[in-house]
Amino acid sequence: MDNDKKLFEELLKADGINPAGATESERIAFGKILDGQSKPKTSKPGSRPDIWRVIMQSKITKLTAAAAIILVGMVIVNQFGGSIDMASVAWADVVAEINNYTRYKCRQRVVREKGLQRPTMDVYHMNLSLRRQEVEDGSIHIIDMRGTDAITVELYPAERKAIVTKLLGFGPRKDPHIIEMVKRFEQESTERLGTKEVDGKILQGFRHAPNAGNDFTVWVDPETKLPVEIELVHTRQGQTIFLDEFEFEFDFELDPSAFSTDVPDGYEVETIILDYRPVEPKDITAEDIQSKLIHTAYAVAKLPWMEKVAEIETIDPLGTKAKVYMTGIQTNDDNVILVAQGDYYDMDRMVWIPNQQLVLETPIGIELYTHPNGGIYAKHFLESFAKAKPGFFDIENLSEERVTWMIVMPDRTVLSLSSNKQMSAEMVQELVESLTKIQAN
Repeated sequence: MDNDKKLFEELLKADGINPAGATESERIAFGKILDGQSKPKTSKPGSRPDIWRVIMQSKITKLTAAAAIILVGMVIVNQFGGSIDMASVAWADVVAEINNYTRYKCRQRVVREKGLQRPTMDVYHMNLSLRRQEVEDGSIHIIDMRGTDAITVELYPAERKAIVTKLLGFGPRKDPHIIEMVKRFEQESTERLGTKEVDGKILQGFRHAPNAGNDFTVWVDPETKLPVEIELVHTRQGQTIFLDEFEFEFDFELDPSAFSTDVPDGYEVETIILDYRPVEPKDITAEDIQSKLIHTAYAVAKLPWMEKVAEIETIDPLGTKAKVYMTGIQTNDDNVILVAQGDYYDMDRMVWIPNQQLVLETPIGIELYTHPNGGIYAKHFLESFAKAKPGFFDIENLSEERVTWMIVMPDRTVLSLSSNKQMSAEMVQELVESLTKIQAN
């Protein structure tokens, strides 16, 4: 693995993301990380369970439902039957047939053990950058990432309300495309599973495990050579997502107007602007942070052991293109501490946090957790801060003791706390308890 691929994996791990299970948006943000994954694991013979759980992480970049953008679905299937006398389908034939299509429709149900639940929806992919979601609650979401400025529209017909989210500089991007992942399977490492019968139709199964964290099963209609069901097993941080009733309809017919981001007449419209355009690092104030975030912002109170404090706005060192706001602290014991916050720092996205070790819980309900890859995370944030404020921190002084914790406030806002050197438990608690809401002017 070359240095670039190592860096991509480090960036993903630093954000609590398993590189093996990254969504398409994260692979775009962090680079082609899947190319750096480990070799396929050897399949073991044996019976399969009656139902497979699809386990993956929902990584939400923004707070509105459609602006979250990237949810993909796989299926839960029943026990497959024995083989029968029929022509076998080669995996290469499946890939060749899939390549004939850019549009597909699927039904998706997501259930999560923790965090915000996701409703069942019918998803229409017009292409990799334009899709329509018809949700079981009656709402309709249009996601258009074809242009430089992506746009999502959430329509709530019963209330005659709409939420329009404009993501400046976010595009052009591609939807997470599970079919694209399936096309990457290699013929020689794809295992045949025999057949099973579903609704009177005999399907042929294939299994592919590209790495220790992902295990795909694809059931194919031998007549069309197209997937009928797909299932994925992916274990990460204890979170579980179940998806079933995933039925494919390739090359569906739907009027192009169904993908329009124009809001119908008579709707009450709420507009949200999220700015992903590149910025040069710059000094800011606590009040600036509150004016830029779409959720509550927090300031660090000046404590006796703090010698110098500086606040900056910069681009997320982990490659998401989002803006982050860092408070840098020089201490009287020659340490540098960073407190970071941003729009994507919230518990609806960072659902992996409660599965980490709880280090501290204050009387008012602030919780402090370990970070699974805290050293890597701290490294990238400290490097970013040092580049922006070279007189504040010399990157040559980067310590092997560096560590990161995640702070969860009572309102579910999340901040990260990174330290170049180890901090005493007393200092950590003092800092966490000093966080106060920034009041808007």
